[in-house]
Amino acid sequence: MPGLRERHMDRTRAAIVDAALELFAEQGFTETTVDAIAERADVGRRTFFRYFPAKESVLFHDIDAQIQATLDSLAARPEDEPPFEALLWVLRDSAGRFSADLEKRRLLAKVAHECDNLLVHHRAVIMRRLEDLITAEIARRAGVPPEDLATGAAVSAILAAYGAAVRRWILRGANEPLQPLVETALAATQEALASTKVRPAT
Repeated sequence: MPGLRERHMDRTRAAIVDAALELFAEQGFTETTVDAIAERADVGRRTFFRYFPAKESVLFHDIDAQIQATLDSLAARPEDEPPFEALLWVLRDSAGRFSADLEKRRLLAKVAHECDNLLVHHRAVIMRRLEDLITAEIARRAGVPPEDLATGAAVSAILAAYGAAVRRWILRGANEPLQPLVETALAATQEALASTKVRPAT
């Protein structure tokens, strides 16, 4: 059972998220300041930044749980399954979970049209974290060091395709299923990688 400090932190985080989402709905993402969010949540500006590195991060407040769910799904795949087949299966499955929350989908789409920083944040912060963690797991499954260049490059390519599908989906209003876009992006990446002759580094 979480201790008193953990429960207090959870309540503070939830208050910040609730305040931010209310203000985004009332006056728009661009017009909402960190100071306004902190005031509505009854916390200080410094407290806000202890929980979220940027205003955009609040829109992805549940990303830690989503990333962990993706990693758990990958770890649960059969050990004898080729590592990248396991990754592709997990990404296709995660597309369904990501698009399940209709209210969140609409908010992300609305904010993306107001502010370019949302998609920059998604690419530079969230996808980078996911890439680092997935690369470590794929390297473990493949029996190679975590810093193996070929493994890292392949994971980067696959996740770049996945991220491109998510961003396209958001910009198109997030009103359609995400999975077909993910399928198209991943299939294109697989085809490109299969048709490219790679020369070993010298």
